[in-house]
Amino acid sequence: MSCILIDDSIVASDLINSTDKLVYGVITSLAKNTGYCYASNDYIGKKVNLKKRTITDSIKRLKEANYIRVETINYQRRIYLV
Repeated sequence: MSCILIDDSIVASDLINSTDKLVYGVITSLAKNTGYCYASNDYIGKKVNLKKRTITDSIKRLKEANYIRVETINYQRRIYLV
């Protein structure tokens, strides 16, 4: 069994909604071994039972709120926690 941990500052944030906080938690969980998350929006969506478009919108809001940074390296997207 695994769990998702979300920092108190993220939970208390009014810059993002509850779906964004859940997506942030999944990204955090997936980034713990490598320091970044390289999962696709489809994968994240299946993990939390949300549509790909919802994940795309959440990632956009998380970037705008400066909670994550997204880079593409060798055609692979990497999502870093800020």
